[in-house]
Amino acid sequence: MHRIIATIAATALATTTAAAATTTFKFESSDAAGSQVYEIQKEWTDRLEAASNGRFKIDLLPLDAVVKSSDILTGVRNNVINGAMATSAHYAGEDPGFGLIGDPISAWSSDEDILKFYYLGGGMQVVDGIMSGWGVKLIGISLTGSESFVSKKPIRTIEEFKGVKLRAPTGPVHKLFSAFGAAPVSLPSSEVYTSLDKGVIDAADYSTFASNQKQGVNDIAKFPIYPGFHSSPTVHIIMNLKEWEKIGKNDQVFLQSYFKGLAMDSLIRPHYEDRVAVAQALKKGVQPIAWSDEERAKVRQHAQKIWEEIAAKSEIGKKFLDTLMTFLKAQGQM
Repeated sequence: MHRIIATIAATALATTTAAAATTTFKFESSDAAGSQVYEIQKEWTDRLEAASNGRFKIDLLPLDAVVKSSDILTGVRNNVINGAMATSAHYAGEDPGFGLIGDPISAWSSDEDILKFYYLGGGMQVVDGIMSGWGVKLIGISLTGSESFVSKKPIRTIEEFKGVKLRAPTGPVHKLFSAFGAAPVSLPSSEVYTSLDKGVIDAADYSTFASNQKQGVNDIAKFPIYPGFHSSPTVHIIMNLKEWEKIGKNDQVFLQSYFKGLAMDSLIRPHYEDRVAVAQALKKGVQPIAWSDEERAKVRQHAQKIWEEIAAKSEIGKKFLDTLMTFLKAQGQM
């Protein structure tokens, strides 16, 4: 009898121990520690252990902690890191289509459209299919917030961009402003403030209104275009496909559902903080400029040519663009 009781106790202990085991994953973000985007991501990954009743834990590392942002896709595929939270625009060196997937410039009428596209309009399925070809699983998305465009002079139309010297990163955004007749130059983000202050540039593609306000950029470029009209990158939450397949189906559903919460938080919080920052900026003489729907439609027409140019060079870019166009037409936006 004692042996039976001992065996039952040992079995119960082993079961309890197994149930208490936590699977830990190492993820990397493409955003720096201290940034708004990273802090929101970190809050959600830090809460995962409690939310999963101890089943999962994610150690989220900041930008370039293990691999460079341009190497994140390869790092996840090779399981150097188990997963990542990064816009796929960083992987454009692997395939230019990733640049379009990460930030289809001027496609969105609002940040809400990104969630609609991914969760209702087929975006999740098409991008997941693309990612699986690279050995990774798309398990969710989050947002960075629509970028405000900072300017030292009022710009209300595409025509008023002609001749404006501005900062823009290389790639689709650079091409977009070139199409407007502007004179874009590539500068690291760390040089934007001083370049505006010294008159090296008159405007810049930079960050969200709240971030610009926090860094003092709006104080010297008092005519920001807000709400933004050109760029709102999507963060793709990816995981090594083999690691994902080790997880039970119920836990897979749990993780996907959990990260929908992150998606919603990453939508709401930047909008809230932008509005607070706008109120602060107005008191300091900043004059935000809101573009008309008609002017935004013209921007999208310019952007569509760039989308098609990328899709012509990339099979995955074409797959993504076909789904995006179907969504935009269904929403009456094309």
